[in-house]
Amino acid sequence: MQQLERTNLYQLLVGCVLPRPIAWVSTQDLKGVCNLAPFSFFNVMSVNPPLLGISILKQAPERDKDTLANIRLTGELVVNIVSQPLAAAMNASCGAYPADIDEFELAGVAKMDSVTVKPPGVAEAPVRLECALHQCLTFGHGSGAGNLVLAEVKYIHVADGLWRDGAIDEQALQAVGKLGGNRYSLAGEAFTLERPA
Repeated sequence: MQQLERTNLYQLLVGCVLPRPIAWVSTQDLKGVCNLAPFSFFNVMSVNPPLLGISILKQAPERDKDTLANIRLTGELVVNIVSQPLAAAMNASCGAYPADIDEFELAGVAKMDSVTVKPPGVAEAPVRLECALHQCLTFGHGSGAGNLVLAEVKYIHVADGLWRDGAIDEQALQAVGKLGGNRYSLAGEAFTLERPA
């Protein structure tokens, strides 16, 4: 196997680790300006304590993305789960907009007050996880360097009809996953395997 050039590494990683769930993260700066942006380097890291992991890659060496800057300043965020009806709005919010732009307004989604944190959630999101910053780990320097945000879940909102028989109904959720490039996916045909005793 040949050593990969750095320019191909991103495409290889996002092309083979898929589908990736999307954390549509809402934050707020110290002036109350809201930010909303999607991140597909996202998953559950722990249940006790309940931690989500979101890696926010650096694009420019001189400054953090607004989401990361807000999390570091306030220690609060809301992870909104993207369902198929919200895919276009999520995509609209992923541009590199100035810090004073409210992506809720830009994407045409409503704000929902949170219970335990200041940033609002996306009212239309089927699941909203209110979180407090647990830890932020930085890896590398410059463009492509990772900032792993470990966020402790403080409160979870689940839309009516999604919680059935003690679990989330994934067909009703219609969660959007990220593939390589500009491609996305929905949960397709499922199969069951019994875990060994």
